[in-house]
Amino acid sequence: MIAYDAAGMGREGSPLRDRVIFVEGAPRSGTTWLVTLLATHPEIAGVEAESHLFDFGVDRLFDNLEGRDRYFHGLASYLDRGELVDLVRDFCDGALLAMRSHVSAGATPTFVVEKTPIAGSEGALDLERKRDVYPDAWYIHIVRDREAVARSLMRAPWMPDRSHAACAGLWDRTVGRARSTLGDLPRYREVSYEALRDDPASACRELFEWLGIASGEGVLETVRVLAREQFSELGAVKPDGGRSTSARATLRRRGARLLRRGCTEKLDSALTFSFVRALRERDADTLRSLTSPSLEVVCRSADGDLLLREEEARDALVRIAEDTFSRRYVGEWWASPGAARGEWWTSTPGKTLSTIVFSALGGDATRVDLAIVLAIDEDLVRRAVILAASPPAGRPIARVAVSAAAVS
Repeated sequence: MIAYDAAGMGREGSPLRDRVIFVEGAPRSGTTWLVTLLATHPEIAGVEAESHLFDFGVDRLFDNLEGRDRYFHGLASYLDRGELVDLVRDFCDGALLAMRSHVSAGATPTFVVEKTPIAGSEGALDLERKRDVYPDAWYIHIVRDREAVARSLMRAPWMPDRSHAACAGLWDRTVGRARSTLGDLPRYREVSYEALRDDPASACRELFEWLGIASGEGVLETVRVLAREQFSELGAVKPDGGRSTSARATLRRRGARLLRRGCTEKLDSALTFSFVRALRERDADTLRSLTSPSLEVVCRSADGDLLLREEEARDALVRIAEDTFSRRYVGEWWASPGAARGEWWTSTPGKTLSTIVFSALGGDATRVDLAIVLAIDEDLVRRAVILAASPPAGRPIARVAVSAAAVS
């Protein structure tokens, strides 16, 4: 019996009823790539970052209520499972709505999309609990060739056992669980990664039609452009052990997902790391504290050049942070290739140059690209040169030329 007023709450009163899309798949199956293609549709909001809502979030609430721990199971004295499911739905809806509000520009998209690779551990219950909380959701399961996934996982640094047997076994468990747990739902659909790779526009058009949203030529052209770019960097392991050499793949190997993973990796220096974090978090006080009293900021863009000094320069950094990071992006890439060599500045004791590269894809199918060169003197930023390839609001995605070698 429900002991609280559930009007407008839980599964029945959810503001996202019939409006949540979950992309499921084994690790290294193209879930990030598919979310990127979907989230640039004007009716779908999403980011490629994994929420882990059900395997590193509300899972402990279910464990508590279901008595999966011999000591911590008192929640059953407070509510029954149906009540917990509705409360969890409220929380997850809130998280997804917050994401939508951060990534949306202008009109509010109808759908939200989320992806977290299926948990591969024995006894994992993330899919079962997700199904209970979101029986009305749309589940898109992307399935990639078992051997291709196994080869890719064999090079994944986070895999505890990178043997072929362990990596292929992970595919077996996760794909099998998705099919057995979700396969009978009316809104479950499998998508072949290979079919998506061969004709991304047609595959996405079918998904858009299944979801009941329009797929005009402009939307499909965006899919075509992004599909070529993303496929070249997807990280598939070639049979000969070759490695992708695309520019964006190199960017990723140099710490590209730094901030999206919670700022847990280091850039080239503590100061550069602190500067990047303050920039992304729009922390005006920290940005000011990291700069020299005689700071110079040079901004170069298609609109012209600007040179500012001292307090005006610090104000400019704060404005750049606000203009660029007041919204979230479908995908963000950060890198710091390292200090320049052989320059007078870097050969002088206490002086270094550090380069930061930021590239992002907006849900409105725009790009934002910045390169920032920091001249550091005695642990303070003395000069910042900002090269902007786009205005803060981003520029429309344009067709890109990709050589055949890059996608082979």
